[in-house]
Parts: sequence; C-alpha cells; structure tokens
Amino acid sequence: MNQAVIMRIAKTLFFPSLFYGSIVWMKTSNMSDINALWYRVSKAATGAVFNVSNVILDVILGIPPLQVSARIVAIKHYLKIFSDTADIHQKFVISQLHEGNSTILCHLQDMLKFLKWKSEYAKMNLSDKAIVAENDISMFPSLSKDAFMYTKGMVDLFTEELWQETVGNQLALEGWHAVPNVSCSPIPIPFGVNRDSEVILMSLLYKQNLLNSFLFHLDRQKWISPLCICGKEEQDALHLLTSCDRVEQKIRLRAQELLELCNNKHSDTELSENPYAILNCSRDPQFVELCLEVVETESLQLRKKINLNKGKQ
Repeated sequence: MNQAVIMRIAKTLFFPSLFYGSIVWMKTSNMSDINALWYRVSKAATGAVFNVSNVILDVILGIPPLQVSARIVAIKHYLKIFSDTADIHQKFVISQLHEGNSTILCHLQDMLKFLKWKSEYAKMNLSDKAIVAENDISMFPSLSKDAFMYTKGMVDLFTEELWQETVGNQLALEGWHAVPNVSCSPIPIPFGVNRDSEVILMSLLYKQNLLNSFLFHLDRQKWISPLCICGKEEQDALHLLTSCDRVEQKIRLRAQELLELCNNKHSDTELSENPYAILNCSRDPQFVELCLEVVETESLQLRKKINLNKGKQ
C-alpha cells in the first residue's frame, strides 16, 4: 500500500471521526495517545525505519499537524455561525465571550486572524476591511455576510500560513535555525511507481535514512564506512543528487539547478547548510522525476531495508 492510498484512507475515515466535535473536546491535554497513533500512521506511510521528527513527516505527507487542522475546523465553524445573523448559536457564542470563555476566545482570535489574512490576500469590501483592521472580536456582528465567505483554495492557503508559523515556532524552540517550506499538496510521485522506489525517494527528504552517512554516524561499530559506492564523498541525499559519479551528469546538473532555485541558494555549501534543502524541492514534479531516476539507478545499490540485529555490515 503506497503513501497516497494510506493518506486517502486517513482523510476519508480517520479525520472525519477525529475532528467531529473537536471544537468541544480536543485539547492539548487529551491528545497524547492520538498524536502517538498519528505518528505511527505517518511513519508507516513514508516507510521510515528510524524515528523521524513528526514535523518532517507532516511536511513530507502534505498533512498539517492535527492541532492546526483542528484550529481550521474551528475557524470554519465560527465563520458559518457569524455568516447567518439568524443563527441561534451566534448569541450563545457572544454571551460566552462576555463571560470570559477562554476556549471560544481562542477560536475567535483564530477567526480574526483568518479575516485579517483574507482582507490582505482575497476580496473584501472596504467597510469590512476597516472593521477587521480594528482587531476587535466584539465587532464581528457588524461585518457583512460576504466577509465570512471562503473557498477551499482560501482555506488551503491560510492553513499553510498557520502551519508554517507553527512549524517555525516549534523548530525555534528546539534550537533549529532553518524551517522547511510546508505545503498541503502531496509530493507529485508519478502513478505506478513501486513501493520500494517511493520509500527510498521519500527517505531522501529526511536525515534518518538508510544511506551510509547516517548509518555510519549512528553506529560506527556496525556500519564500516560513510562513503558512497563511488568513493568520492559520504553517501547522503545531497551527494547522490548533485555529486555522485554513478548518477548521470545531466541529472546531477539539473537537480543542482532546481535545488538552488527552490532554496534561493547559489552553491553546494549553501545547500548543505540547509537540512531541508531537498524537502523544499519536493513539490516540483521535475525534481521528483530526477529523484526517482537516482533511486532507481542500479549501480548505486541503495538499501531497501536493513536487519538491525545483524553484526558489522
């Protein structure tokens, strides 16, 4: 089963059940087991052998973190309530806000964030823009019905912005200086690619893969060398795509061009300093095709699996 099928099942069966009523029950304190389950699903979808950051798995799969998705669900719920002045829930929400309901306050602050984003990037009349610019949640009933309207495209773009902000904050707290570019679009892996090739391709997007460099630094007693089969450099994803003599030169040159373009960098040194350089190119169809050509190069003899119980390899 490939990652596209696993994600389709998750979106069709798992997410609707998970997010039903999530504005009421979902809190950070009761999400630990669900987050652990989702991590296992994400890891299985990518085929990762070793533990990979959940941040990176989400970006690879094009699925926002569950907490971000829950915030989007809440925003859409309250947009619907305020778009209809006759909605009986609107008075309840306003009364709860006056009583200091912190949960509803957080949801409405997120809705205000969406409306400010919409006023800047989408169509909104001048009077609504002026009200939104006041940053006053209590003025929501004064907005026109059109102010609360949205499209799937709008929601996707705003989701990416909210997701990007969340990832940036999380990685900054962990001490990382670089942040991957998020996208709600899946990796454009061509239809019909076999599972082994798909898994190796996705493994190029994170460090904890089955290439010699990572395995050697993980356990130098077990893995005898970090070098690529070409003997030129350590075998990591960037080396395979841009430097390995076993890969056709035209593939390496084009991969280098696309990496520099996607990351706004101008040298191998600059690219190597960004741990997410390859991940940032993963939505470019041509780059994905080049990656497939690399992972299917038989002379590289790339591992499809390993036996963690064996001795020196």
